[in-house]
Amino acid sequence: MKKAFVLACLISASVPSAWASAADMTLDFTWLGTTLCAPRPSSPEFQVDNVPAGTTKLRFALMGPTGRELGGADVQLPARGAIPKGAVTYRSPCVGGIYTWTVEAIDADGKRLGSASLARPFY
Repeated sequence: MKKAFVLACLISASVPSAWASAADMTLDFTWLGTTLCAPRPSSPEFQVDNVPAGTTKLRFALMGPTGRELGGADVQLPARGAIPKGAVTYRSPCVGGIYTWTVEAIDADGKRLGSASLARPFY
């Protein structure tokens, strides 16, 4: 009986599950090349992966270390997940600290399908 149970566990572990969840949406960026207090800031290049099916646009927002929103924008969903440098409007940070970009996946009806955030130091 014990051998049958172990064998069943091994077999079930090797079969893809219909209930396996999709990978979480992810966001990546770097502040390299971005200047503090820039009069006309250029947002970093973003890489967004595992975007939920049905997404038509991505909504970006930047939060400062104190929780103050520093802008953001909606961007049409690119074919490969790369959002070019300068695509998102925001107010350039003037004080060093940890700043958080958040991206939301939005469908054609305006429904939020998923999100990802990433905080990085800006000095």
